[in-house]
Amino acid sequence: MRKTFLLVLAMIFAGALSSRAQDLLPDTFGDWKASAPSQRYAPFQLAQLSPADAAILQEYGVQSAEQRAYAHGAQTATVTLYRHRDPSSAYGLYTFYRSDALTPVDAGSFACASRDRALVVVGNFLIDVASPAAHTAETDLQALAKVISPQADPTPFPTIGDYLPQEGLVHRSERYVAGPQALNRFVPLAQDDWVGFDFTEDVIVARYNLKNAGASHDAVLVLVSYPTQQIAAAKFDAMLRRFPIDPPDGTVPGGQALLYGKRASSLVALVLGAPSRAAADALLDKISYQSQVTWNEPHQTYTEPSISKMVVGAILGTGTIMLLAIVAGIGFGGFRIVMKFLFPGKVFDREKQVEILQLGISSKPIRAKDFYEAPN
Repeated sequence: MRKTFLLVLAMIFAGALSSRAQDLLPDTFGDWKASAPSQRYAPFQLAQLSPADAAILQEYGVQSAEQRAYAHGAQTATVTLYRHRDPSSAYGLYTFYRSDALTPVDAGSFACASRDRALVVVGNFLIDVASPAAHTAETDLQALAKVISPQADPTPFPTIGDYLPQEGLVHRSERYVAGPQALNRFVPLAQDDWVGFDFTEDVIVARYNLKNAGASHDAVLVLVSYPTQQIAAAKFDAMLRRFPIDPPDGTVPGGQALLYGKRASSLVALVLGAPSRAAADALLDKISYQSQVTWNEPHQTYTEPSISKMVVGAILGTGTIMLLAIVAGIGFGGFRIVMKFLFPGKVFDREKQVEILQLGISSKPIRAKDFYEAPN
């Protein structure tokens, strides 16, 4: 009974140590000290952490979350650490939570902060610092990012944002979306997966300020990058059949939004809210995208030698073989003579120790010394 109790106690203690080893949030960072132990959330527990955005967190590939309370004197803060499947997903959730109130700061790969909140991307981790009655200094965020950095995935971040036109772009309005529910938050066209996230994960949304007839109009640009041109063409055709994209008369049925679209190779672009076709085309034409195909397979070039080179090569090769045969014969003969001189009758010419297999078809038997003595 006592052994069983000790065994159970040891297992509980080992589990506690293992659980503690999984904590990534430090006891201190900068001027902040932890005021409570970490709480961890598995993917199926994300609803406890954020009931309204649980489905969004799953779309962005959140594999686990860790939350911990900190204090700095009388000030308090709550730090939530999201672990994603890759850096692209972490960057996507960062853009999803980013607002106009958050301004860029120098911490991690991407970071922004305000008086009561801060977001920091470190590889495949997103750090969400909530401090309603405090201000987290930039140096504190840098210290926290430095602690998380050794555990982060160094995979590159998505580059689809490089194709966004800069003219008229509302800064910090880019949203890298990873699923239909996140996309519907910014582009409420349909709640199902009309983009085709099963074929692509590179979808970015951005707001633009378009000029038309001296007035400013807000528009939304959606860029979708597909793996191949064929998939992009099929998906764009499906969008043309479903949504009123580029209607000939410029009118759409009631309740539907007017869209303008364009496909360039494997990239599909849609503009929502443009005041006119000319304004939409002006934005779409600024998208510079070209697909590049590279061939990295090693190859070699074979050229047949001339007949003269083949003949000369054959003569040289034959001469080399003959020379090696002569050298080997002379070497073996010299070795035999030396061994007979130093060890007579012990290595070679051993008549009594050497027998010859004979078929017996001759009347005279063959003796070993017959190979070494001259005939009478």
